[in-house]
Amino acid sequence: MISEMKRIPVAEGRHPFASAAKKCCFKEIGYVEDEYFMSGTANVYEEDAFQNPRVSIKDAPYTTRLLVRRPEDRERFSGNIVIEVLNATAMIDIDRMWVDTWRFFTRNGDIYIGITSKGQVVDALKRFDPERYAPINWDNPDRSRTPIASIKDNPMLFLEDYESGLFWDMLIDLARLLRTEDGKNPLAAYGPAHLFLTGWSQSGGYIARILHSFAYQPEIEKDGPLFDGYLLAGCGASDAPMNAYSSAFRFGQNGIPQGSVLGGKEPVIAVNTESENKYAYWYGDFDEPEFKFRTWQIPASSHDTAYNLIEYYEGYQREDLTRLGFTNVWEGCEGEPMDCPYEPIFHAAFYHLYNWAIHGIPAPHAPKIETRIVRKKQASWGFFGNCVENLTDVLGNAVGGIRHPAVDCVTGTYASFSKREDGTIQEMFGNVVPFSKEKLTALYGSLDNYRRLAQESTDRAVAEGYVLREDADWLVERVVSAAAGRGLG
Repeated sequence: MISEMKRIPVAEGRHPFASAAKKCCFKEIGYVEDEYFMSGTANVYEEDAFQNPRVSIKDAPYTTRLLVRRPEDRERFSGNIVIEVLNATAMIDIDRMWVDTWRFFTRNGDIYIGITSKGQVVDALKRFDPERYAPINWDNPDRSRTPIASIKDNPMLFLEDYESGLFWDMLIDLARLLRTEDGKNPLAAYGPAHLFLTGWSQSGGYIARILHSFAYQPEIEKDGPLFDGYLLAGCGASDAPMNAYSSAFRFGQNGIPQGSVLGGKEPVIAVNTESENKYAYWYGDFDEPEFKFRTWQIPASSHDTAYNLIEYYEGYQREDLTRLGFTNVWEGCEGEPMDCPYEPIFHAAFYHLYNWAIHGIPAPHAPKIETRIVRKKQASWGFFGNCVENLTDVLGNAVGGIRHPAVDCVTGTYASFSKREDGTIQEMFGNVVPFSKEKLTALYGSLDNYRRLAQESTDRAVAEGYVLREDADWLVERVVSAAAGRGLG
């Protein structure tokens, strides 16, 4: 139960961690950013054999934070509120879905809420601004429990001080509050809204857990859907642990992907890059009345890219990360950091999710990236061990998936991983090995012809629904600029 929603003022030098206001030029585009501390009590749950929750600890107190980004003019509000489960993998709050999609959200007039998802980020918040974040509280209400062996030594999965299982009631109570005119609802003045839940990578497992364990409990859905639609990305369908002492989720076993099935009465779209489609095997699309699902897979891409891990954070955000001793760099030693401009595909995915949820117009189906099982037992393959391999064409690039100009009109060979100087593999941040000027000229003749081909590819992607018309010119210019930079004249 939420007892208080308190707005925390933003002042010079006292901004929220992961603030987007300056980076995304909010003053110029008519957006404002607020930070709220949400306090209340939450149950901690265990799961039964059917993934249903049962209360193990009642009414544990908490205080967490929300980042709210909204159009200043209420008349601009689209009617859509997108809640992102902030990613905690790096032990800090990461708003990756915002990073990849903010241009669409702000152009469309959407409201965005980022909600802290794990106690593992509390230490970073309090190091960033001890006074501002002093009230944040994810305290473990019962330390007498024994963590399972597979998680107890991994701080990403288990820290005794914090109880990640508080999150489910936090999120459910927030969603319920946003559908009311209650005085604690910070967005009540914007009127009724459709609610959408999104998350990246580890946070995608939170969406799977909500769908599998909570959204369709009779007491939760009796007044209508918890959310109107879901978009998860960079992940599979494995459930996030129910509480801090539960088993961790994983993509697969011995590198062979587990079957992934996820859907609900409300539409669900999963967007994967080449990095994840090898480890999360989606069975396919569904259009059943109580099971609506799409899988979109992007070739010539990787989990992290030059834009969403490096370029977005240039400027004052880099200074904020430095204050925490955090660096985000490309670790590869050959080629260049992955430069696929895949943000427009995320824009289109949200556009179709909205139309599917609100107007009943199903999202387009998309072909999968083609794969085969291989055995790679070398230690250099790191965490995932053996893996599934993406099939490639004669130029070394992935076959299948959503076609877009960066892969239809390639200017290099894209890989979803990078080799470090010590021979190990960075599996989540890919690279591109550019073609020589001579090879580019042999393939495309001239930059003018390349532009024509890129425009044709973009037009096809627009016609198929994978790119929005509003993003077409930007996308063409991005790939043409890359071709010119690699020597095509």
